[in-house]
Amino acid sequence: MSRDKDTASPDHGGYPAEVVEEFERLARECYLCYQCGTCTSSCPSGRELYRGPRRLVRLILAGDIEATLKSDDLWRCTDCGTCSNVCRMEIDVAGILRRLRALERDHGDAIRCPERSAADAATAALQHRSQLDMLRFGLSMATRGHVPKNKLGAVSTAARLAKLSTPLDSRHRARPEPHQTAEAQTEAPGVSVRLPFYAGCALAQNRDLLRLVHDVAGGLGVELEAAPDAGCCGHPSRGVVASQFAADGQIQTVCPACERSLDESGTSTVSLWDTLTESARRRGLRLHAAAPRFVPYVGCLGDRTHSLATLSKAAGLAGVEDVTSYPSLHSGCCGALGGTYRGATKAAARLLAFAAAENAPIVSPCSLCADNLRSATRELHRRVPIYFWPEFFTAAKTRREDPTDD
Repeated sequence: MSRDKDTASPDHGGYPAEVVEEFERLARECYLCYQCGTCTSSCPSGRELYRGPRRLVRLILAGDIEATLKSDDLWRCTDCGTCSNVCRMEIDVAGILRRLRALERDHGDAIRCPERSAADAATAALQHRSQLDMLRFGLSMATRGHVPKNKLGAVSTAARLAKLSTPLDSRHRARPEPHQTAEAQTEAPGVSVRLPFYAGCALAQNRDLLRLVHDVAGGLGVELEAAPDAGCCGHPSRGVVASQFAADGQIQTVCPACERSLDESGTSTVSLWDTLTESARRRGLRLHAAAPRFVPYVGCLGDRTHSLATLSKAAGLAGVEDVTSYPSLHSGCCGALGGTYRGATKAAARLLAFAAAENAPIVSPCSLCADNLRSATRELHRRVPIYFWPEFFTAAKTRREDPTDD
């Protein structure tokens, strides 16, 4: 009769005493768990996981160190914290998984999965440089045996990065895309505020997209002053390398991962998209949208309710429809860094199928999520336009009659 591996008797497998003791501590912290499964059912990556947080906790309680440290679900966890937030017994499941990743790093057999390799590649790079070089990172992943599923997109990105020589000056203004020129530039409201801005590694190395962020902000009366020589937030290393950026006051961000990591390191952040949407509302400005309706996608690292509300507010300012179905559809994980190499997630496939059926593009406040979804469209042969928010929303040439209207 076969035995369920998740209920096997304790097996210390020759691990050193400190590992056994840490597992015993973890088991004590998890002893109230009655395996309701709320953590896994609420996890944005839940459909992608073999074990998931519930079964990993079960392995801890069973004392099976080897099976726990061999599970790549440890690394497919994006550390969004949802499992901890929904736990009925108030167990810090996300914190426990974070500690398990540290144990796997030090005492495991180096799980061969793209998420683990990405963390290792980022850690190695950030020990020598203050910012992650995306081209070097991609090459490092290739040497570790991970090739992007979207090879055409990867080649295009590599060619763009190869041309990148110097950072974009924060005050440079390039000519907007043709469909934006008339709307965004006909009636510029003038700069009303200057705000400190942190672009993050990925956006800082995409000149066209960074320029577009500045253009949209300028069209809404906000000038962004980029932090000079801003280092990486540390998130790509998954907790090994500390944030290499700090600011005295609050700083605007455009990446949910950067926002989370900087907040954890003590730097106060606010989403630039939130700021711009609220600025447009307060100043009585309309927004121009690239399509009459869209499907919002907020990813797993931001506050789902708040992010969806901000996109809904922007839709109202633009007079377009945000097409929603149910919350998990709009926040299921796109795969984060691993999605580029593993391929389209089930969550991304469901989202793209929904958007295709609705004949509507997808708009995301996260550029990395947008990139992963674009890769998924090619892999799954879905003709669904994917927009990062400044590609979809710009300042309109007309103002609203009542600036106080929501």
